[in-house]
Parts: sequence; structure tokens; C-alpha cells
Amino acid sequence: MLPKGVGFTSLLTIAPAVRNEPLTGGFQIDGASGSENTFIIDGHEVTNFRTGTLNDNNNIPFQFVQEVQVKSSGFEAEFGGATGGVVNVVTKSGSNDWHGDVGISFRPAELQAGPRQFLTNAFATTRYFRPERDGGTDVFPSVNLGGPIIKDRAWFFSSYSPQMVTSIRSLPYQNVNTGAIVGAERYVAKTRREYFFSRVDASIFDTLRFTGSYTWNPVINNGLLDTFANQLQTNIPSINFGSPIGIRRGAELLRLQGGRENSQNTTGALVWTPTSKLVVTARGGYSFLNEKGLNYGIRDVVGQARIFVSGLSLTPPAEAGGVRGSTNGTPFSEQKLFDVSRRKTFDIDAGYLADGFLGRHAFKGGYQLNALSNDVFTTFVDQVSVRYGRDITFTSGIAPSILPPTPGAIGSGLIQSFSTKGGASSNNTAIYFQDSWQPTSRLSLNLGVRAEKESAPSFIPGRPSIEFGFGDKIAPRLGAAFDLTGDGKTKLFGSYGWFYDRFKYELPRGSFGGDFFHNFYFEIFPGNGSFANLTPRAIIGSYSPTIGGRCPVTGVAGTRVRCDADFRISSNAGLPILETGGIDPGIKPFRQSEFTAGFERDLGSGFLFSSRYTHKQVDEAVEDIGFHNAEGSEVYIIGNPGRGLAKELYEDFGAISPKAERKYDALEFRLDKRFSRSYYFNANYTYSRLFGNYSGLASSDEDGRTSPNVNRYFDQPFSAFTALAQPDNGRLPTDRPHVLKFYGAYTLDWRERMGMGTGNSTEFSAFTTLQSGTPLTTRFTFQAYDSIILNGRGDLGRTEKFTQTDLGLRHKYRFGSSERFTMVFDMDLLNVFNESNQLRVFDNISGFSFSGEEVGLSSDAVEAGAQFQTIPTRDAILSVIAAEDAFDDRYKLTTVYQGGRSIRLGFRLIF
Repeated sequence: MLPKGVGFTSLLTIAPAVRNEPLTGGFQIDGASGSENTFIIDGHEVTNFRTGTLNDNNNIPFQFVQEVQVKSSGFEAEFGGATGGVVNVVTKSGSNDWHGDVGISFRPAELQAGPRQFLTNAFATTRYFRPERDGGTDVFPSVNLGGPIIKDRAWFFSSYSPQMVTSIRSLPYQNVNTGAIVGAERYVAKTRREYFFSRVDASIFDTLRFTGSYTWNPVINNGLLDTFANQLQTNIPSINFGSPIGIRRGAELLRLQGGRENSQNTTGALVWTPTSKLVVTARGGYSFLNEKGLNYGIRDVVGQARIFVSGLSLTPPAEAGGVRGSTNGTPFSEQKLFDVSRRKTFDIDAGYLADGFLGRHAFKGGYQLNALSNDVFTTFVDQVSVRYGRDITFTSGIAPSILPPTPGAIGSGLIQSFSTKGGASSNNTAIYFQDSWQPTSRLSLNLGVRAEKESAPSFIPGRPSIEFGFGDKIAPRLGAAFDLTGDGKTKLFGSYGWFYDRFKYELPRGSFGGDFFHNFYFEIFPGNGSFANLTPRAIIGSYSPTIGGRCPVTGVAGTRVRCDADFRISSNAGLPILETGGIDPGIKPFRQSEFTAGFERDLGSGFLFSSRYTHKQVDEAVEDIGFHNAEGSEVYIIGNPGRGLAKELYEDFGAISPKAERKYDALEFRLDKRFSRSYYFNANYTYSRLFGNYSGLASSDEDGRTSPNVNRYFDQPFSAFTALAQPDNGRLPTDRPHVLKFYGAYTLDWRERMGMGTGNSTEFSAFTTLQSGTPLTTRFTFQAYDSIILNGRGDLGRTEKFTQTDLGLRHKYRFGSSERFTMVFDMDLLNVFNESNQLRVFDNISGFSFSGEEVGLSSDAVEAGAQFQTIPTRDAILSVIAAEDAFDDRYKLTTVYQGGRSIRLGFRLIF
């Protein structure tokens, strides 16, 4: 009945503990980041095991869904792999009666809010630009049918509910200096999310039940849109495909582009109940996902490059041939031959009811297998970023004593080359036992323990992986509930537990041999300053990338590369640690501990009051802890920040290895009104504090980057410190102290209330939220790291408070014999008042990349990193910015606004 979108996740935020926070990469549950949740559909996990988030493919439509449950704290030992929440989805099943519905809904562009203004520095001065509204209509048809296969023995339910999204965008490309329109293109993009689902339930015997389901859910994109920002330039996207195709440009080019992500899930389960006290369940599942992405209509990226004049340039000289933001017309693109993920799950458990042994017991124990594999081959077009008027120190962040700028240079640049290739697999297993014990009629205890065995595999065969045995991941789960008044109306409850993350594949892909990532830095001189001629071939020439990097590059004829920085040195190469890093032999798994206590009281007349206090803290994090090698490239220890090998090495460098800290404390109050007298509602308020230097597996310090275990938190000794030489611990970027939510619905029966309209009823529903803003922090770039904190967390205050109201309207008309048929008219209005609250600001004070030497520290990058922790550099940084006139005029300006109003209309025939 509530207002909602088209996928089941659109309802998750009604839960008090859940917030949709883009800065955490998805849904933040009890302070944990979006990469720390587990999504389960019919007992089979569907979480993306590289990012820890949920793909669009598996955000199944409501037509499939019977129930959605969010477990945010105190969940049982049978659930693992989550330090955030467990989202459990149960699909619909058939019955002895034939039921179904057919319907369609629409989301016309004319009824949606126009696009938000965006911040741009394409003009002579930084300003906001508001583009024109896109056209197109999104269509969501659905056909559902369920009924008996064999009455009283076998039943089925099937649904086909595709989602077809069409966007039409007309872009007038303009010269921002003159205002002249240089061309106009009309782009059409169509995305089709195919959702077909079928489920069979069968009672094979009275004691044996079978359930099986199949979901076909590919996503197909035909045609792409150019970005609004690109219209503020003179170069319309184009690619020269060579003979016989030639050059394709603008809409002709993008209408042929797109891609397909194939996906499917299969599940099966057997439930055996040989006695009234014993239940044995076996479940299995298989998932296939090929994240091939947008691979249609793209020329082979080998030998191609996107060359662009960076917005960090000063005024480009005439010979540049373009203004800031100009490109050579080659779009940024990747070429994926495949990125295939497969998951196989198998669970078996047994539950037994026992009486007479110090009370009543419900024992349950089980075994779980989560078998994963990933095979990938992808490469990106080389990107050449040209920065006129900026020397190589500015661009690279490397000290002038190591990489001195050449007199007479009119600029500098970098070539970024990236690719991923390889394959790996792992078997993660778990065993658990739990006892729901009722020693007295008023006391219930939930006692459980879970143990897991897992690995983070190598993407290069023969190299080491990270292995954790059952003894490394023992997770106690303890809970209790007490009937305070003895009448079943007042309950006290509490729980304590340890929760372990399951390794995502982002770490092994990036750090165990899957990724190639080099930056090549170069200079620009008069006479060769045309940005379109600064191709990788012309710059790199005869130079070959060096494992571990090489800086400065000297004695190599036929190249203009002055520095080669390797950002993906394999940490499991088995080479000397100071050259390539390594794996801490004493590494401990990611663990979070939790304590929760609460109170619940039935107030009568359908009202229920409850409150909950929870404390959660990260006990151990797993990250890549880095430093620079002798060539200036990044090398990493895979371990626990502040402990073990990373701590020893940092101390050898004279540096501090800070421990990862994330503490979440929340006090929650809820008032529920159960459905009666035609209405229900829930009102809840949460007062919380999210504190530390580590937001979790998705990084809110990096705009929601979902690179679990390899984010930027501890990549260098200075990463977790401010320019005041203090640890950067504080209120984390998604801390919202006050959150108030309300949702509810009312059903108006026309005959009962107004004495008219037999068979007519109208349902009104609403969801509204009021939240504190999030902390804003001044950042700067040091040694090419762009998220270093200048003063301390929250020095810029907070974003404005966030408010949003969603409304839903359902009118039902029942007709036919016994009112068997129902016609339903639906309307969902999300952000009904079209609020545009500020969500993010530009927080980097300067585009300048500081080296240690420039702010009074050592010219040696490693020594400078250690000195940064104890020697304040803020005043020196501000002095350099002022002297170089390097303040970024976007600083403190809003960059992201709340999404606009969305309206969806539809109707269904239910039978």
C-alpha cells in the first residue's frame, strides 16, 4: 500500500535503521556502509560479490515479492557475511485457487521534475547551468498468474514484468566563450530490464515439500545519451572506425552503442518433516551474471585515447586549439570481452523441538556453502589529461627535487592506462548452531555460534591467497527477551554478537594480479602544445611500463615520459616487501561487535511502543595499507590497519599506523499502529552518532566508492591525518544525528463511509522523512591523494536538512460474481513537493597537488608521509595556494542535489 518505486529496494528506507546514502554506496544500515549488507532471495544470496552491493538485475519488481524483511541487529547465527544488515526476500507462490493480474504503469517525462542545475567551470567563471528536460515515457507492463498444477499437491506462480525506460535528449552544443551554437544532436536511449520469474511448490509427500524457482533478469541498453555537461563544448562525440565505416558522430554514433548484462538465478529447496518435532531443510542455488556493460558500437580501444583539456588548466594558449573542457571527441569507454560472476550456494540445516530439559528448546544447526568464481577481461581507452599553465609538480604531486619542472614548459599532463584480466574462484563455508531456549514462560534465550572458512583468491595462478579457517572466524550470537509484566504485553530484550565480513572480490582483483594501472606524467612545450596531438603514442614512444614504476624516467630514448607510477603492484607477488608490498601473515578477518538493548510495550487498541539502543563498532578492518617505494609508486600491505606487519613497517619509517575506527551509537523510538479501523501507521525517531576515521567497505570519504578493502583510508602514512598533524577521526560523512520517519495508510470504503459506490475503495498512503544534514569537510590533494582533510572533519558545517514526502493512491473497484474481479488504478508520487535539498558540496580547496617539499617537509615521499603526521602543514598549504592563485572557485559550492519529483500512473485487472 505504501508509495514505492518499481523494485523492492524502494521500500527498504521505511525501516528506522535503513537510509539510502549514495556516499556509502547504497543502503546504510545501522551505520554500516552499503557494501556490508547481504541480499537474499528465497534463501539464495544475490549480493554482488565484487562490490558488496545489489545489481539492478536483482532488484526484482514487486510483482514477484511476497515479503521483504530487514534484519539490522541481533540476527541469528544462520545469517553471515554481513556487518550491516540482512535483507531477506520471499517470493510469491501459487495456491489451490487460480489468481492473477495483468496491468501496466507509465512514467511520462512531462510529469517528472526537470533536471537539477549542475556546477561547471566550462565558462570563464564557475557557474551553475540548468539543462533542458529529457523526453520519453517509461513503461512497466506486468502479467502474473498462479494456481494449481495438481490440486492439493503442486502449485505454480509465474510473472513477466519487464521495465522499459526511454529517454530522449536534445543537446545544443555551444562555444561557451561566444555563445554560438556549433551543432545540435537528438539522442535516444532505451533500457529494458527483463524480469521473468516462475516458481513451483509441491507437496511430494505429506512430510516432504519441494520449492523451485527460476528468474531471468538481463538488462539491455540500446543507445546512449551524451551528458548535459558535454553540451558546453565545441566537440561533438565522434569515433573514426576506419574504412569502410569512417567517422560516426553524435546521435549516429551513440544510437548504436549500449550493451547487455545477462543474468539469471535458479533456486531449489526440500523441506522434510518426519515428525512434528524435527524439520530438515536443504537448499541450493545458482546465479550467473555477466557485467559486460556498454560494449555495443565501440571501436577497439587499443590504440585509441580520449584527450581532454583538464578543468584544472589555466587559460590554454592559442596553440592548444581548445578551451578548458575540450576533448578530441573520443568518449571515455571500456571494452569488456567478459566479466562473468558465478555463485553456487548449498545449505542444509535441521531444527528440533525439545521439552523437559530445563525448559523448552528449539535447536537448529546447519552447514552452508557459498562457491564463487569470476573471470574478467576488460580494458579502458587511455585517458590523456592535459593541464596548461601547470607544471609537472602540480600534476604529479612529486617533489621538485625528484621530478624537477623543466624551464620553458607551458604545461604538463598524465596518461592513465587501466585494464583488468584474470580469473579466480573460492569456496566459503560455514557451520552454525543455535538454541531458542525458553527456561521459563517469561524468559527466552537465543544462544548461537557460527564459524566460517573462506579465502580471498589470487587472480594470477600459483600466487598466495588469504585463507581464514573456522578457528579464525568464530562468531557468538547471544540474545534474551523477558516478559516484564507476565501478561505478554511488556518485553525487555537484548543481544550481543560478533559479525564477520565475507571477502569481496574487489581486493583480489585489484591487489592480487587482476589490475594493470599506470600513470605516465609528461610535459608540454611551445610548438607541440596542440592538445589533439598529445597522443599516448607520441608521448610514450619506445618506453615500456615497469612493474613497480620508474620515477624519474631517464636514459630512455624516444619517449617524453618523465615519470611512470604503478598504482596496482601485486601484493602477492612474493617479491621484497619494500618493492611490491605483501600479505600480513598474521592478518585477522574484518569483524564488528554489537550490543543492543530494547523495550517494547503493547498499549492496546492496536498500538505498540518500542525503543532500542544499539552500539556497533569495527573491531578489525582489512585494508591495503600503503607507502611509496623507491620509484614513487604505491605498494601495499594487505592487513589490519594499526596492527601487525603494517604497524611494524610504518614504525620502521618513523610513522604511526592508525587503527581503523567506526563507532555507531543510536537510540531509536517507535510507535506502531496495527491495521484496524481502516488505517495503520509507524512513526519513528532515531538519535545517533557515527564516529571514526573509517566508514567501512564503501568509502564515504570518496563519494561512495565501492571498492571493499582497497579504498583510500590508509593508503599512505598521511591518509588518516589532517594538515594540523592530528588523526582525522571525527563525525563521518554520513552522520545524521536526528532522523524522523513516518509512514502509514488509510483505506476508504465508499459504501461503508459514504453509503455509495458499492465495490469501491480508495487507499491513501504516505511516507515522509526529516533528517539532519551530513558533515562537510575541507579537503586537499597531497602527493596525488585528493581526499586529505585540511582542518578536521565537519569544519564546513553540514548540508541543509533533508526532507522528502512520498504519496501513494490506489483506487479499487470490485465487480463480477462474488466480486471476483478487481480493477485497480495506481498513482505513486515520490518527492511530491519537488524538494531539491543540498546533498554534497565541492570540498577540495584547490586543484594543486602538494608534495612534501613544497610545504616544508622532506623531498622523500616516505619521509614526508611520516612527517605529515607530526608537523602541521596547513598554514604552508594555504600560503602556497594564495601565492599560486590556486584556490578552486568551486570550493563550498553545491554539486549534488536531491532527485526531483517522480510520478508513475498505472492500472491493473486482478482476478
